[in-house]
Amino acid sequence: MHRTHAFPAAPDATPSAATSDPVVTPDPVEVPAHALAAAARGARWLRRSGIQSPSGGYHSWFDREQDAYPFEYSEVTGYLVTYAAWLAAGAGDILPDAIEDGEGPHAGATVLDDADRAVHWLATAVQPEPGAFRCLEASAAVGRFQGKADRLYTFDAGIILQGLVAHHVATGSEPARRTAVDTGEWLLRHVDAAGVVQPWPSAPGVTDWPDVPGDWSTRPGVHHAKIGIGLAALGELTGDGRFTAAAVAVCEDALRHQLPSGRFVTNPASDPVPGSTNIHPHCYAAEALWSVGHATGRADLVAASERATLWLLAATDATGHPLRRWTSEVDVVRHPRVDGVAQALRLAALHGLGGTAAARRLLGTVLAHQVEDPTEVRVHGGFAFGAGTAGEPLVHANVWVTAFAVQALVLAVRGGADPQGPVLDWRHLV
Repeated sequence: MHRTHAFPAAPDATPSAATSDPVVTPDPVEVPAHALAAAARGARWLRRSGIQSPSGGYHSWFDREQDAYPFEYSEVTGYLVTYAAWLAAGAGDILPDAIEDGEGPHAGATVLDDADRAVHWLATAVQPEPGAFRCLEASAAVGRFQGKADRLYTFDAGIILQGLVAHHVATGSEPARRTAVDTGEWLLRHVDAAGVVQPWPSAPGVTDWPDVPGDWSTRPGVHHAKIGIGLAALGELTGDGRFTAAAVAVCEDALRHQLPSGRFVTNPASDPVPGSTNIHPHCYAAEALWSVGHATGRADLVAASERATLWLLAATDATGHPLRRWTSEVDVVRHPRVDGVAQALRLAALHGLGGTAAARRLLGTVLAHQVEDPTEVRVHGGFAFGAGTAGEPLVHANVWVTAFAVQALVLAVRGGADPQGPVLDWRHLV
């Protein structure tokens, strides 16, 4: 039985981008068969390309021009720990190459062994105080990212927390559990009663967040709702209601910044333009509301996530590019950042909206950004970032883009509206 919705007539959506196509629940066979093959290539890249450092941390991307991996990234290492738990929980049956034994120095290793090395790196190499993680560990010139290296981002800690809980549940790892509890306690100290999250605390040698240029990632905002997934998972694991209450609070704070159209205001009072929306944090908020809504039985949170997804689909153009940044109907940036495109595709699948023409166009955009070069294992099969805000090509094979894309493609092929199903549950949304 097909479920049909009407796209919202959003007053703040770009009229030329909207579509009148009905929203229809897809049949799995309608998705191109090569989408799953592309996901498998991406999964192989994540395990075999060298993107995981010998230390256990994950590099951000491979820079082909410099012939180097710029840095190991705490946040994305957290994503890849959750990703491993997702594979081990059942997605690996769909992508068998993703969980088979490793090669080279880690021959015989499983995907959970890879995650165990990542957890060890997080707990020992980049944790200056219990529960807090330095943003990155430089292994080559990092350029403009150097200024954020020692910040203890609350967002990063929330992403890592989700991975730590998932890894403990999958393996029984006590170091993962201990570090998860420390991380949850640290996060509670930086979430206020209204669910507003401090971007990072003051620390010696680190510029305080109000004193750095304003953008969504350096200010309290809707993207912080995503730390709610890890907090909800920790609350479930420990039975400590403080963590669950904080998970709900950060999601309710995001709701205060959602317009009736479904759009989240991701830059409420900061540059580049107050009141604007970037796709990446918009999707973070929608993902959190879906997950925490299912975790706590809050149907209103799931419904708000669906409204956010419908707004994204209505604003996706004929070429498969959603809005990268929305400021007004005459100031729209569409240069693709593929992590956001993959997030939009994944949200469509989670809400049973993968049969829309807009979702199929998103699928095509994701597939178009897979790097194909069998002569270079360090890039072949990974997914490229896409473009910078000004449109400059960013064609490096990127680790978090690839993890998002693999999960999105699997969901597009197999569906995913059942959060307890074998492909994805709310605890494993990367």
